[in-house]
Amino acid sequence: MKASKFLIFSLCFISTFSFANDTNGPQFSDYATKISTGPFVQKLDLTGEQLQSTQKWKSFMQKELVAPVNFAGHYRVYISNNGQFLKECGNDGWACGWIIDKLTGHIVSTLPTFNGNAKYHSTTDNGTPSPDAFDATYYPNSTMMLIYGENNPPEESDKIKCANSLYDFKNNIFNKIMSTECDIDHGDDPAYGS
Repeated sequence: MKASKFLIFSLCFISTFSFANDTNGPQFSDYATKISTGPFVQKLDLTGEQLQSTQKWKSFMQKELVAPVNFAGHYRVYISNNGQFLKECGNDGWACGWIIDKLTGHIVSTLPTFNGNAKYHSTTDNGTPSPDAFDATYYPNSTMMLIYGENNPPEESDKIKCANSLYDFKNNIFNKIMSTECDIDHGDDPAYGS
């Protein structure tokens, strides 16, 4: 199932960003950065709000801090699984993520905000939730991140949107490079104007 979902995602990504070859569109190498070798801090430096998080979340973030760089030169991205952190992320099929600065020990960002929310649902086929979580692609030697997924604004479950979005992470802020809507088949659901 994972392999077929990856193949479908890859085909969607290729078709969505196929103009890149013709117009020299964004490539991860266009947003290259040097991978730091440290020195890295060994202990998280949490904000007052982050200190109110569950011990489980704080323990996971601490483990991630000492793991190898996986994003933008000196950062570590951690993306949660469905229901992993109920207090921090909720239990409605959400995938959440945090960006940890290995040089300072600060958790500097969540995943980019899209559609008024930094939490993402699984994508859907024919209006049915997919068993696979949304996808994010990022590299240790690039400041660019691709996110493919859907969400809705908090408290507005009827305003679901899905997008393939590229972001550049600079100065601890995600800046959107470009975004396109997902190609989702909603079948014969009249709400989607089949």
